[in-house]
Amino acid sequence: MQYSELRRCQPAFEKFCRRYEGFLMDSRLRQFLRPYLLGLLGPLERKSIEPIALEQEIAMRPLQYFIGASPWDERPMLAEHRRHVCETLGSEKGVLILDPTSFPKRGEHSVGVSRQWCGQLGKQENCQVGGNLSYASEKGHAFLDRRLYLPKSWAFDLKRRRKAGVPDDVVFRTAWQLAREMILIAHQEGIPHAWITGDEEFSKSMRFHDWLDEIGERFIFEVSVRAQVWLTLPRGRIWGREGLLERLATLGPGRPRLTRVDKIAEELPHRAWTEVLIRNASKGPIMVKAVALRVRSHYGFKKARPEGWLVLSETLDQRPERKYFFSNAGPDSTLNAMLSAGYSRWPIEQDHGQGKNETGLGDYETRTWLGWHHHTALSFLAHHFLVSQRNRLGGKIPGDDRRGGAACGEHGVPASRPLAGETRQAHGAPTAAQPRGEIRPLAQCPRTPRAARNHRTRRRPTSLGHRHSGLTKISRSIRTNFAQ
Repeated sequence: MQYSELRRCQPAFEKFCRRYEGFLMDSRLRQFLRPYLLGLLGPLERKSIEPIALEQEIAMRPLQYFIGASPWDERPMLAEHRRHVCETLGSEKGVLILDPTSFPKRGEHSVGVSRQWCGQLGKQENCQVGGNLSYASEKGHAFLDRRLYLPKSWAFDLKRRRKAGVPDDVVFRTAWQLAREMILIAHQEGIPHAWITGDEEFSKSMRFHDWLDEIGERFIFEVSVRAQVWLTLPRGRIWGREGLLERLATLGPGRPRLTRVDKIAEELPHRAWTEVLIRNASKGPIMVKAVALRVRSHYGFKKARPEGWLVLSETLDQRPERKYFFSNAGPDSTLNAMLSAGYSRWPIEQDHGQGKNETGLGDYETRTWLGWHHHTALSFLAHHFLVSQRNRLGGKIPGDDRRGGAACGEHGVPASRPLAGETRQAHGAPTAAQPRGEIRPLAQCPRTPRAARNHRTRRRPTSLGHRHSGLTKISRSIRTNFAQ
């Protein structure tokens, strides 16, 4: 957002900040909440501590301490954020969406960094990985919670843990265990929703499925093409010494056996498939042909699991794509409802793109445990503010204008601002000897971003899927509504 548009949203922004500043008990820390949120919302190319401090003309060291080392607890602030999301987006038809995201890193000292699968780059790379929980309904979508994945190389290295400030009670946990923590909090807080969904990562653990069954949650997770299910159960296993006749009676020709889901899809007759409209997307309606079968999932060499739905779908376009889902929904669930929930993972992918492009979710430069959690929490707040303003103004969000403005000249430098002067260096940034001013209110913020745009503060390119996110700039919408 440009500061001119933020200035028009000033009453809403001030009200938004007042809701959360009470969770910073120390007034010396509270004064940094507004400028940091402004930096995350504003038009900076890279939204890390140094560019934000330069833009807001505040001392960089205190801002570094506020994010990376100050002991304020962000968990109550995120709890209030979840209540706020329920107020603005809450619906009984809502969906809780689980999905990991990665942050590429070059060094080895940032907390949790390790050579692991990096979804943003599509390969094994040095990165941090976090598990996120988003909320989506017909009113919109926003982040709810997150967890940092701590690899075993970090979890059992006491020296690295102490250097990065990892709390003593943090132990190694898998992706589904981190997801269980976030789902449990959402369940206890009564966040309204009808489904829980996620990718293949969360379909692999039957313990996670059993736990969701125990607390009464309805889920639908995508499964791998190699997943196996029982269409019909064989007779019970004969314990003890098993002879040839017993073995043939159980696994002989024509007897029920475990079947891969892709094999099931290939053997189904054409008349078994039903065409279903998933939703009307920006590029046209998404149509699939699908079928739902009542099956039993299999857990290793143990007994078969309780019944569930195997949902097979294939897109109706020039390049058909098959997807396979497993759900614990009851026998009365409809195919349309399960498909709608299964294909509702796109909001969290948009949230990741919007967070990294618009509110600096991946632009932090702190190495500590506190720094990662403080920055991501404030980035979630900034993202929710943009979502709330979109809902308030209405209309469709325009395309990404890459944070540029009409007044900007070459390389993002404002055309009306000189590149250098008596108190400025060649790149237009204040010299180190210049005294810092007081924290300025929003009304006194500059109309255009500061000219400091060296190679360290320019935004690194993101993946293609994140370059043109749905919630990019609301400047055109704001300008149109105010003009009317």
